[in-house]
Amino acid sequence: MPRDEMIPAEMEALLSHRDVVRVAFRDDDEIYLIPLGYIWRRSALYGVTEPGRKTRLASASPRVAFQVDTAAQTGLFEWQSVTGSGCFEIIDDAAEKRAVLGGLLSLAAGAPARWRKEQ
Repeated sequence: MPRDEMIPAEMEALLSHRDVVRVAFRDDDEIYLIPLGYIWRRSALYGVTEPGRKTRLASASPRVAFQVDTAAQTGLFEWQSVTGSGCFEIIDDAAEKRAVLGGLLSLAAGAPARWRKEQ
């Protein structure tokens, strides 16, 4: 039985109330998939990550696919998800970084002390 499609307001609500997005990067002929903590802000997903494979891949080819879902909370049969594609951008603007980090404070409470210190 096909699932009902979500209307924009439902997608907005789901994106506003979750904190993990799965992001897929292309690495030549392979796909590299990772989870990232995020906030939904100004119609975009914003997250914080350390430099590594994902940032190298994004610099070479910023097109990504993503998924945010409720499966961990609702189980296999009642989940909802928002999937899409877009561009992975690294933010250099200090004010924008502070705004995103402020929004991520609730996620940071469970972060390792090393990460909190670096941020």
